[in-house]
This record gives sequence, C-alpha cells and structure tokens, in this order.
Amino acid sequence: MKHLIVVVGLPGSGKDTQIDLLQGLRKIEVIRIGDLIRERAKTNPSIAQALHAGNLVDYDLVNSIVQQQFESFPDGSIIVSDGFPRDTDQADWMESYASAHGIEISKYILLEISDQESLARLLRRGREDDTQATIQRRIEVFHELTDEVIDNARGRDNFTAVDATGSTDEIFKRVKAALGW
Repeated sequence: MKHLIVVVGLPGSGKDTQIDLLQGLRKIEVIRIGDLIRERAKTNPSIAQALHAGNLVDYDLVNSIVQQQFESFPDGSIIVSDGFPRDTDQADWMESYASAHGIEISKYILLEISDQESLARLLRRGREDDTQATIQRRIEVFHELTDEVIDNARGRDNFTAVDATGSTDEIFKRVKAALGW
C-alpha cells in the first residue's frame, strides 16, 4: 500500500519549504503539480497561457500527470501531494483513484495564511509568473475552487490545519506534530 499526504494552502503558504524539510526526515516521494505543469508549459503554449493568466490548467491533463506520478512510485511509498487536488472534481478523482489502486490518504494538512500574507510572500519570491495581478487571480481561484475541498476535508479525522505564520522552524514543528513525526 502507498500512503498519501495531501498538503494544501494558499500560494506562498510554504508548501515547498515544508515538504523539502519533510524530505530531510523521511524518504518521501513528492508530486509537485505546479513544477510539473511549469515544465510542460515550456513546450505547450496553451498551458503557458493559462499560467500567465493565473488560471488553472486543463483538468484531464492534471489528472493524467498525477496518475503517472502515482504509478511511478513503488508500493510502500509515502507520497506527498503539493498543489493537488485544487477543486472538488480533482479531490473526487483522487479519492476514487486512491481507493481503487491501494493508496491510503493518510493525512490532509492545510497550511493556513491570510490572503495578504500570500500576496506579500509571492511578491518577495519574485518568480517570473508572480505579478501582483497574477497572484491576486491565483488567490481568487484558490478560494473559488479549493476552499470547498478544504471544507470537505475539514470534518475528517485525518485533517489538520497548521498555522503557517512565524519562522520556518516554528511552522515545521507544527507540521511534524500534525503528522505525528
């Protein structure tokens, strides 16, 4: 059986940083959907256009990428999903796929920050696709789509909201506690 940890949070909530730190503790496989999509955008103009506008990429393409990643990891893997699922359709697909393919969704972790903190962090990061307008659009899209995923997961025993403000070390202690590591 494979074990899946789903990490969600606003853009700039520290998902990458915290997942990198988790990799220092245990052998984990990471699905960074944003990185995988940005890589594909280099050769696919429609993906590049969606990213530039701050919109989501085609649902079927994203699911296909995630499925390929799931299948590439050996049995017994601990898999961390960063940036997936983004909406309830993806969450439903993920849960159905996981159930049918021996993947236990062991934890949902929400890294909580405010919209203002998200904007400030991303502007400081200075990545090419991090303009103020694009960031604000990504925050809006997150709330429009992902808030419902979070609300649905919130009632489960395997859901934990983690305060993602403060120092990296403080946040990491909270994430480890949420995982029981």
